[in-house]
Amino acid sequence: MRVAVTGATGMVGSQVALAALDAGHEVVAVARPDPGRRGPLTLAGREVPSATAALTDPAALRAALAGCDAVVHCAAVYAFGDARAAEVDQVNTDGTRTVLEAAAAAGARRVVVTSSSVTRGSNLLPRARSERDELGLEPAPAYYASKVAQEAVTLETGGRLGLEVVLALPTVVLGGPFNRLAPSNAIVLRYLLDPTRSTFPGGCNVVDARDVGAGHLTLLEQGVAGERYLLGGEDVSWRMLHTLVSDLAGLPGPFAEMDAGSAWAVSAAAEWWAGVRDERPLTTRDEASTVGRFYWYTSAKAHDLGYAARPARAAVAASLAWLAVSPDLPRWAREGLRLHPEVRAARDLVAGPLGDPSADSAVSPRPRRSPPTWPRRRR
Repeated sequence: MRVAVTGATGMVGSQVALAALDAGHEVVAVARPDPGRRGPLTLAGREVPSATAALTDPAALRAALAGCDAVVHCAAVYAFGDARAAEVDQVNTDGTRTVLEAAAAAGARRVVVTSSSVTRGSNLLPRARSERDELGLEPAPAYYASKVAQEAVTLETGGRLGLEVVLALPTVVLGGPFNRLAPSNAIVLRYLLDPTRSTFPGGCNVVDARDVGAGHLTLLEQGVAGERYLLGGEDVSWRMLHTLVSDLAGLPGPFAEMDAGSAWAVSAAAEWWAGVRDERPLTTRDEASTVGRFYWYTSAKAHDLGYAARPARAAVAASLAWLAVSPDLPRWAREGLRLHPEVRAARDLVAGPLGDPSADSAVSPRPRRSPPTWPRRRR
C-alpha cells in the first residue's frame, strides 16, 4: 500500500512513517515547506520519499497525495496559551478538512486522523475513561476544543466524501525524535529545570512515541471506519511520573505537592517572563487549569486489534534520551544529570555523514535558556 504521512517531521508522524516502512508499505513523507531543509527527508538514518505541502495549499496537497491509497494525517499544532489559540483552531480544524478533501481528490480511500485523548475528558477521581466518554464541563484549553472540533470535521467530511476515516487518540506522547519541543516532552523538561522538584495532584496517561506510531499503523490496517481508538500506555499520578523522572535522571525528589492555585500563579509568572524575553513559555495557565484532574484512559479497544505499549518507565526514559541531547535542555541542567543506563539504551544510535565544518549549518540552534537565579548545588 502507498501511504502518505502528513507531519512526517514531527514526533508522531516520523514514528508512523517508520512503522509503515517496517511493515513493507511504500511511504510518502509530507512536510510543510522549510527553506532550511536540504536534500531528501531522512528518518532514523533512512531516506524516505517526500513531498512538500502546507495545510493551507489544497493544490500542493493534492499533488503530494497523488497515487496514495491511504493517508495518515498527523500534522497539527500542539500548543497552549492565548497567543496561539487562533492558530491551533485553524490548523487543527480547517487544515484537517483540507487534507481530507485533497485525499479524496487524489483517489485515497482510507484516512487515519491523529486527534487526542483529551477529547474524552478527565475525572476528579483516579478512574480511566474510554472512547464512550466525552469532554464535559471541565477546564478545556483551546487546544482541547480544537481537537473536539477536529473530530467532528473528520467524521462529517469523511462521510460527505465517502472516505473511510479512523480517529487515533494518543495520550501524553513522550520520546522522539523531535525538532520542536512539544508540551508533552516539556512536562519532563519542566521538572528537570525546577529547583523545588515540585509535583501536583492528579495524573495522566503516558505512552512512548514508538508505540503510538505502531498503533496508527494498526488502525490504518484494521481500524473500523468512523470509530475512535485511544492509544495510551500507563496511567500514572503526577507524583509517580516525577518519581520516574528523578530516578532515571539521577536527581532528588519529588518533594512538595503544588496545588492548582499555586501552579496557576507559577504559570502566569512564566508566561509574563517569556513575554519579556520574547520566548515561548515552558508552562501556561491553560495547562495549570488542568492540575488536580486525572487524564487516565483505557486502550482496550485498540488492544483488541493487537496494539501494545511499553510501561511508563520506558516512555520517560525515551523522553530523557532525547532531551539530554536537545538544545532545549541548558548545559547547566545537563551537567547535573546522572542518567540511568535505561535512558542511554532508549535511543538507537544512527550513523550519519560527517558535515563540512567550514559550511554553514542548515539548522539554526534554538536560543539558549539562561540559568535560573537560585544558587547551584555544591558537589
